[in-house]
Amino acid sequence: MRRLIPVLFFVLVCFGCSLPRVIVLNDPLDAGQHNDLGVSYEARQEYDLALREYERAAELDKEWARPLVNRGNVLARQEDWKGAVESYRRALRREPGHGEAMNNLAWVLLRMGENEEALLWAEKTVEKSPGQPSSLDTLAEAQLANGNYAAARDSIRRALESSPDKALEEGLLRKLKMAEAGIKGVSR
Repeated sequence: MRRLIPVLFFVLVCFGCSLPRVIVLNDPLDAGQHNDLGVSYEARQEYDLALREYERAAELDKEWARPLVNRGNVLARQEDWKGAVESYRRALRREPGHGEAMNNLAWVLLRMGENEEALLWAEKTVEKSPGQPSSLDTLAEAQLANGNYAAARDSIRRALESSPDKALEEGLLRKLKMAEAGIKGVSR
């Protein structure tokens, strides 16, 4: 029994030293820094980490739409259409006139087959920034999906006049052929 007492004492000392401790962590990053970190993760295709950082940025600044737009863009890239729509709608509740959120919402709605609502958002986007080639491209795509070929041709021509980049120009020319041939649908 006397030999057992030192062993028990030793065991109690060892376990006593390993009692759980409460550690309070303070996040030193602000919303902008979390958003920038998300952009960095996204560039490295670490999408889960990017989504976490965008959500954290959105929590820290409840009025800023940018992290929610970025979050929606990642979800759209992953073809999580419902998640992307939810994120863009949250962004638009914060900043109702956010052009990129409206345009990207329209684009995702087209992928979901919600052509009429997509057209409404695309029209709002072009009203906000009439000469933006990517917005005119989305509008043309929505017009094609809704069977309005003449309006689509007009939107495409306006986009082409706005000096789009080479990749966008090629896509616009494909859509112009669809509009001229009366082909309804979304070109993916």
